[in-house]
This record gives sequence, structure tokens and C-alpha cells, in this order.
Amino acid sequence: MKTISRIIAIATLAFNLNSVSAQGPLNIFKSGQQKTELEKNAPSLPKHLKERKVALEAWNAIPASELQPVTLTANVTAKNRSGVRELRIREFHYIGDCGYSHGGQDSGVDTPTTAQAVFASDLADSYLNQAALLGIDIDSLTIEIHGQPDKEKTNRVWYPRNFLYTLYIDSPASDAELERLAVLAEQNSAVATLVKSAVVPKLIIDLKSSPRERKVEGSTLASLREYIYGKRQAQQASKAKVEAARAERGKRDTAAIFRALAPKQGPWVKVFPNGIRQLTVNDKYLILHDNPAYLGGTNLGFTSLEGVLGILGTCITHISLGQAAERALDIDSIALTVEAEWDPRAGRKGFEQTPITPQNIRYTLHVLSPENAQTIKEWIEAVEKICPMYNLFKDTQTFEHRIVRGSFKRQ
Repeated sequence: MKTISRIIAIATLAFNLNSVSAQGPLNIFKSGQQKTELEKNAPSLPKHLKERKVALEAWNAIPASELQPVTLTANVTAKNRSGVRELRIREFHYIGDCGYSHGGQDSGVDTPTTAQAVFASDLADSYLNQAALLGIDIDSLTIEIHGQPDKEKTNRVWYPRNFLYTLYIDSPASDAELERLAVLAEQNSAVATLVKSAVVPKLIIDLKSSPRERKVEGSTLASLREYIYGKRQAQQASKAKVEAARAERGKRDTAAIFRALAPKQGPWVKVFPNGIRQLTVNDKYLILHDNPAYLGGTNLGFTSLEGVLGILGTCITHISLGQAAERALDIDSIALTVEAEWDPRAGRKGFEQTPITPQNIRYTLHVLSPENAQTIKEWIEAVEKICPMYNLFKDTQTFEHRIVRGSFKRQ
């Protein structure tokens, strides 16, 4: 993907820049001396943690009176005939898509897997913050995450839940120190705290009317309406296979079903020496998360707090397309704006009870369609009933961890 490649190229440039001496550009050294200087100035996670501690202490010292809540925003657009979902957060963006059997082209990440990676990313960031503040050295850190089957039968919509994440870590800290670090990291992870809670995103519908009859220029089907038509054909073609699979699954217990459907390896998040988190999704797509400078980052990617709004938007958009196809609706464009307020004063004097999580989560559905308002309302109600991420937000979730000393190995 061009966007991912560009982001990785920027990140690679950043690593090279971080290798530059604080006194200015590197000189041409004699053999042996050059290697020594490069090694001395090369980025390392322990060095980053010391720099992050300075940034965090300066941030925490800012009086609450100098801070105000900020609005976080993520924008998602269904892209015409391709039907892919483009997520834009500030100057960053990536593409989401589904497989051929659902009318997609398998050209981007799927939301449930990306969601787990976003959760792991925020946990990884929280581990770095707490390690920096506690003075715990970490040489390498990777988090892999999985959903687990329900211990008791529920009537919940399917989505990954009962999260178990594995922390692969190289650190001189004791086992007791690492366990304490894990407790503090989970407590201070805004995203983990958010998804542990039951939050119902608010809906705003922005409907604009378009003509029922449309003229498609030339012989190419070029609009979202045609994509939805094609998606309907794909859904109908796979319905018999789905029903047969459901009948077969009905003969097995829930845990066996979950094991059969679950991937061998979950998404994982690797922390680079400069603190940037690389999310690996579907074992092939890469997304970068980073923090602004005042939180010890280099602003080379959007934050995990912004990312969690993005996964809500991409999932609702995807299910909206599917339900439009199911109902044979004429929809000419779909775009979502997901917003929430985050209060940086949380935990400071006078704001001890202010939540660390984003508040007032809402999404505006921008629709261009000849369908009437009641039809659109019923369509979106159907979407919310089955949308994995919408239901993940409104249900309570759990997190468990395990700690493995050593490097993560890709299966």
C-alpha cells in the first residue's frame, strides 16, 4: 500500500535523523571511529525511556488552568465503485477492505483485527509511560493480542472479546516489578479503560437527497450504488455456503467454533527504539502509531486514542454497506465523522475524578441517497444491531495479560 510504504519511509528517515549527533550532522570518521560514534548515537529503547520521562514530567507539571479539553476526530469515506473504506486522521490515512466473498477486493485491513492491534498499541504506549516514570529499563517490547471464547453462553453479537495479550519483553527488571508495571499500564491505558466500559456512541444522521434514476456514463459501473449492487450479488452467492457452515458449527461447542475460526497468531505491536509502535494486521499490513512531542513522541503517526475512534467509524461504514446491499437500497455516498472529547486535565489537581477516556463519543453519518428518512433510520438501526465495533463499545470487555521474557517470534 502506497500510504503504508510512505509512512514506513518517513519512519526510516526519522531513525536516520535520530542517529545524528546532537552537535550537528555526522562527520566522516576514520574506520573504527565511525562505527563507535554511530553505535553511541544510535537510538535505543532505554535512551528513549529517559527522554520520555523528561517529556512526561514536564507535561504533568503543566497546571490544569492552562489546559482545555480537545476534540478528537476520525473521518471515514466509502470510496465509490471500489467500496474500500478510507480512514483519515489528521494527515494520516489507511485503507480498510473485506474479502472477495463479501464483495471486496481484499486490498486493506479488516476492522476487528485492527481493533485488537489498536488496543495492544495503547497498552504498549502505557507500558512505556509507566516504565519511564518508574525508571524501569526495557530493551525490547512487543505485544501480541487475541480474543478468547466466552466462558458462558451469551447473546452478544460476534466480535473479538475476552482479550488476552502477551507481553514479550527484554528487561533487567524483576518479575515482581514487571507485574507491577502491568497493573499500572492497564490502569493508565485510556483505550483499555474505554473498552472495559459500556459506552453507547451517539448517532447523528445527515441525509441529502439524490435522484432515484441515475445515468452511468460509458460502460463502466463507477459509483457506490453499483458497488452495493455487486456486493448484494456476492452476499447472495455465499448465503448457501454460510448456512451450511452454520449448520456444521451447530454440532460443535462454542469453544471449538472459536478455535476453528481464530487465526493461529493474533495481531501484534512492536515498539521501535524511538517509541513508535508498528501494528501488524492480518500478517501483512503495517500501521504506525506515535505520540506528539509533548508526550515523548515524534508525531509520525496518529495516536491510539484517535485510532480507536477510527476503528468504530470503519466498522460502521462496512456494515452500512452490507446492510444497504441486504436491503437493496440505493446509496450514492457514505461518509462518517467520529468525534469525542478528551480532557488532558484528568488526574490533575481539581480534576482527580475526570475520566482519562474520551467522552461524548458520537458519529455523524453523511448519506447521499434517494431513500426517505424513515428507510435510512431503519437501515442504520439494523447496522447498530449487528456492527461488531459498535457492540464492542456498548458492552463491557475484559483484559488479561501474561509476561514472556525474550523476543517475540513471528509464526
